[in-house]
Amino acid sequence: MVLKAIIFDIDGVLADSCEAVVKNTETVLAEFGFPFAHENVQRMSRAHSADTVLLSLAPTLAQDRENLRAMLKRLSGLTQENMGLIRALPLVEKIPAIAKQYRLAAATNRKGSAGPVLERLGVRQYFPVVVTSADAAAKPAPDMLHLALKKLGVKPDEALFVGDNEEDMQAGRAAGTETLMLDGSDSDACGKFLKEIGVC
Repeated sequence: MVLKAIIFDIDGVLADSCEAVVKNTETVLAEFGFPFAHENVQRMSRAHSADTVLLSLAPTLAQDRENLRAMLKRLSGLTQENMGLIRALPLVEKIPAIAKQYRLAAATNRKGSAGPVLERLGVRQYFPVVVTSADAAAKPAPDMLHLALKKLGVKPDEALFVGDNEEDMQAGRAAGTETLMLDGSDSDACGKFLKEIGVC
């Protein structure tokens, strides 16, 4: 089958957001009086949705939904405030060229911040389809990818999903798409990927 579309995860593939995510998470935990270990925040913040991260780091929030909602609202505000900490990874400069050959979508465990992050990277206009954990179950569930495929108008075997962690791999396999694990900070790996899809 001919490749018609590429679905990108955002964080770790297109954006280096680790510093921002960790800072925002630690700030909200501290403001609401929850103790935390820096290494645990770093580990949890790599792939999970914000509510999953907070529930893992502060388990008592499972019985305190009002406080969880307040923390998520504050986290959303911090995300907007600290957007400047997010940096573009090497693939970003090639997105215009990729978009000339393939239909593009983004599938991310982010919620409301997905669009602003793509705008921060300067590539929002190349992603007519952006699916987040506000639209479908978070990865590793395949729902987000099923929705992206539907909106793109392609079959699973006509698309490639590019992610950077095990949750992405599980979601891609479950959705029936070819799935590539790619460290977006690795210039050599990005160059190899671009050659494989015919973009120089």
